[in-house]
Amino acid sequence: MSEPAHDPLDLTLAQVGGRFRAGTLTPVELLDATLNRINRTNPVINAMAGLAGASARAAAEAAAARWAAGEPRGELDGVPVTVKDSVRTVGLPWRHGSAAHAGQPDSTVDSPPAARLKEAGAVIVGNTTMPDFGMLAAGVSSLYGITRNPWDPTRNPGGSSAGGGASLAAGIGFGSVGSDIAGSVRLPAAQCGLVSLKPTQGRVPHLPVSTMRSAGPMARTVDELIAVYRVISRPDPRDVWSLPAQEWDHTAGPLDPRGLRVGLLTDLGCGPAPTNRVLAAVHDAAAAFTSAGATLDTLTPPFVRDPYPALNRLFQVRARAEWESLPPERRSQVLPAVADWAAEAAGRTAVQFGRDTDAVLAAQELLRAHLDGFDLVLSPVLPVVGFAAEDVGPDPARPLAHTGFTAWFNQTGQPAASLCFGMDAGCPVGVQIAGRRFSDQLVLRAARWLESRRPFTMSWPTDLEVRAGR
Repeated sequence: MSEPAHDPLDLTLAQVGGRFRAGTLTPVELLDATLNRINRTNPVINAMAGLAGASARAAAEAAAARWAAGEPRGELDGVPVTVKDSVRTVGLPWRHGSAAHAGQPDSTVDSPPAARLKEAGAVIVGNTTMPDFGMLAAGVSSLYGITRNPWDPTRNPGGSSAGGGASLAAGIGFGSVGSDIAGSVRLPAAQCGLVSLKPTQGRVPHLPVSTMRSAGPMARTVDELIAVYRVISRPDPRDVWSLPAQEWDHTAGPLDPRGLRVGLLTDLGCGPAPTNRVLAAVHDAAAAFTSAGATLDTLTPPFVRDPYPALNRLFQVRARAEWESLPPERRSQVLPAVADWAAEAAGRTAVQFGRDTDAVLAAQELLRAHLDGFDLVLSPVLPVVGFAAEDVGPDPARPLAHTGFTAWFNQTGQPAASLCFGMDAGCPVGVQIAGRRFSDQLVLRAARWLESRRPFTMSWPTDLEVRAGR
């Protein structure tokens, strides 16, 4: 395969490693190229929350010395990556997407994903934008403003890992770590043409400890996603749900779909119905598996009664708790779409919260049982292809209502990946691949296999400066 001749950010991760090894590219040069691309593209997409500055350069210089000595720490050594604003990283601002947190000091402790990346020698260039409190599946923030989709800057990149999705699609770095409570790495991956993984709960340690929010990797290719996953999935005792170490099975060859039982889920029984273009992408993915020998079963809707209201109320309580933790004079700085939505939780009692929790647990078990026996489940990531950059969701009154296909896998704890498998008017269409708990490696191998069957070549929107000036 021929390598791009100019910008090293247009290389694959494997090509970068080869050039590092040959001495024809250094981590410092790659960092400079990354900063140049940020300077050129970020004014269009507004994806970067902060830059690491001196610490990134020191990390690149240390990596350069290791490569020169023939002692790299691994495939991410010296490679530029980013982390979401909610992933605490020493020397970078933690703002949780909100102007109400603008005065917070920079982080002095690395969260588990940031610590693992640094241990692997990755160069954390900066952190990326997100909406207030991470409680929108969109790129709108009271602090950062509007983050835009590189494929079409009039469109939303999705969220809440909005900046991670937009920056990667624009070619900034080779991976990003986001966090996912209702689809927040899968939704921007789908809208920005990336691959991402919401891992089995506990597989990627994160703080604060949670039973439904996971940190997860995002990248442009599955191989690059796997490289980040292998690093950040190492355990950390600070997360009490952190699972024991699990090494990547290097003996497993390319996936053979023969014998796999695949479920096709395109109707939850509630929530917005997927558009025809979204359904077409999912059916195309299903056809790829069946043509390779997998057994496909079309699943009936798992929900007779809509479980979204109870889950929505739990999310409102979560957001309201953060709002109430703010000094009173700062509360008005929270994005009104989040503050007003969360205000509905103000008068709820502990008994009502308990009932909603029980309802969500019941829906969780209903879905788990409905999918029992399937190796993989294919579904939409979100029911629409996209929405306007300024919008907080397809339905502003219910900002998380379009997350049904993703949010329930946070509740069941199952791994679920997003992969682009269609295009609509120049914008990506994502397909979700979910697996049984602890089958993260199978899900990633399936994503890699499906990526190789994608019926088109990804042509990334990295010429933003040129396009913006037309």
